[in-house]
Amino acid sequence: MIVRSAVFAAMLGLASAAAPASAADLRDLCPDRPGRLTPACIVDAGHLQVETGALDFTHDATESDITDTLTIASTTLRYGVTSHLEAVAEWSPYVSVRDRMRGGGATTDRGVGDVLLGLKQSLLNPDGKGVSIALAPFVTIPTAKSAIGAGSSTQGLVVAVTIPLPADFSLGLSPEVDRLPNSGDRGHHASYTMIGGISRAFGAVTPGVELAATQDDDPTGRTTKATADFFAAWIPKSMPSVQFDVATYVGLNRDTPDVEAYIGVSKRF
Repeated sequence: MIVRSAVFAAMLGLASAAAPASAADLRDLCPDRPGRLTPACIVDAGHLQVETGALDFTHDATESDITDTLTIASTTLRYGVTSHLEAVAEWSPYVSVRDRMRGGGATTDRGVGDVLLGLKQSLLNPDGKGVSIALAPFVTIPTAKSAIGAGSSTQGLVVAVTIPLPADFSLGLSPEVDRLPNSGDRGHHASYTMIGGISRAFGAVTPGVELAATQDDDPTGRTTKATADFFAAWIPKSMPSVQFDVATYVGLNRDTPDVEAYIGVSKRF
């Protein structure tokens, strides 16, 4: 509770430090969802953007067990500190992990998720128009049970790149490197992620597809996860500061959960 209070107090403190842009000067809404890609755009200075995954369900069946994970109301706060910098805080208030053994028996862990704190600094075109580039370092605070969260603090850096393509398509790239705790032992190891995706707006609706791959160099055994992601976002014309979204991720190998599906909403204040 102390950690969560500190996070929200920090965001409110930042909110009082910058003058918000007028409605006429606001940039196009650019949430960090749906999909795994990190957008290179920055939230308008003095504005808070709340992005919530209302329901998120993941199913993973292996030869030995079946794991179902349900996350409710996972929320990201993004606050525009300056025209080129935003602060980020993320937390899930409810996570349920149910593991069923094929030979019989099951366990269920419920609780909160880890807290993520980060920044995103634009290096080029913070409004997301044209070729846009941003750096997004982050750190997680282990507030979750070990069966739900990482079990220790993690650190990472994302490079967010957005490139306009012909016919109004957009290409997104998000290479990432993370420092993760070793499984069952002290110390840390590196994990590398590469995400690429294409999207295009058709009026108020923007569908897109992605390919994502993560190599985790844990000393107990290297694993590679890969997904094909399909998503769509809708920004109603009458509410340009609100977005609704849906997405489905399909696992492409045995190390990856079979499927993940979610719905969510984002609102800029």
